[in-house]
Amino acid sequence: MTFFESLTESFVPRGKEPERVYRARIGKFQGWTSIVVNILLFLVKFMIGIMVRSVSVIADAIHTLSDVVSSAVVIWGFNEAEKPADYEHPYGHGRAEYIATLVIAILLCVAGIEFIEASVKRILNPEPLTPAWWMILAVLATIGLKEVMARFAGYLSGKITSDTLKADAWHHRSDAISSFLVVIAMVAGRAGYYALDGYAGLGVALFIIWTGIEIARNAIDDLLGKPPTDEEIEEIRKTAQAIEGVLGVHDIAVHSYGNDKFASIHIEIDASETPSRSHDIAERVEEVLRKNLNVAPTVHIDPVDPSHPIVQEVRTYLENYWAGDKRIKGFHDIRVVDTEEHQVILFGVNLQRGLSRKSVRNCCEEIEASLRKVFKGYEIIVKVSGLHLY
Repeated sequence: MTFFESLTESFVPRGKEPERVYRARIGKFQGWTSIVVNILLFLVKFMIGIMVRSVSVIADAIHTLSDVVSSAVVIWGFNEAEKPADYEHPYGHGRAEYIATLVIAILLCVAGIEFIEASVKRILNPEPLTPAWWMILAVLATIGLKEVMARFAGYLSGKITSDTLKADAWHHRSDAISSFLVVIAMVAGRAGYYALDGYAGLGVALFIIWTGIEIARNAIDDLLGKPPTDEEIEEIRKTAQAIEGVLGVHDIAVHSYGNDKFASIHIEIDASETPSRSHDIAERVEEVLRKNLNVAPTVHIDPVDPSHPIVQEVRTYLENYWAGDKRIKGFHDIRVVDTEEHQVILFGVNLQRGLSRKSVRNCCEEIEASLRKVFKGYEIIVKVSGLHLY
């Protein structure tokens, strides 16, 4: 067992509580640990900065103090995310984590902008900077401690899959990097290069802003709705496909609310199955997805007739002549209407992301034209799945 594992098990042992509650305990533990450590580091850096009148050291101290604020936001986020679903929030409070992450990013950017001004003033009006060696060593020690905190937050973010803790880890690491720049400025000050203090402060400020923008971008993506990973989609597809009676799985949609995931999927079932049997298959799919993947699913049934000779011919033709097209990810739900009044071939297609509307239209027209040549007399209807469906 690693040090981080042992530390976590000692203070936050895994009990029988729901996953939501355990994640909140982990997040709040990391937040309070960060607050205690950062208050101590802020006091050390701030006193050194005042003693040597260094704008870069003071900026670094305030950067560390902003970590205290961000850790408080982390605690708030996990407190909110821990709350169960209620009437006003039927999907739970998981996205409070994203809001907490965004607040952390904004705090970083504001701190960075303020210190750009202070650093420019110091560059234009440099002041003597002659720190004692013990001060330089003290700042060096804070770098090591901040890196440990960054790795601990990174470990916990992986343990509970939390972007909020990942953002806090980068906040710690940005503090360590900025402190390294400060050490360079302090050593340069002893050599008489006083203006380097302002340049180091400017570098710290720009790095803080860059970190904030990166964190904000990820938080905004989460709030707007990021697409699921290929691994998540394939795991859902393979799990559902393994259920007896399921012939195919397509049009998977996943919505994330923190650690809570809600999914809707379409499953193909033999049209000869009774309604009761089809319902049982869908219920089984929902049960397995919920139990094995911790996903709240909604299952839509698409009845197909895999034994129909035209369906078999259409499937074979599409696989042989179109499956290799780079624009196409897959075909599904192939059906045939073959009556005296109507002869129709219908199926769905998933296309690659990023295609223009014109490319999508051209691709469908090409598929329809090629099928009409082979299956004369049939009307061809191709349905393109939406961008949120996989």
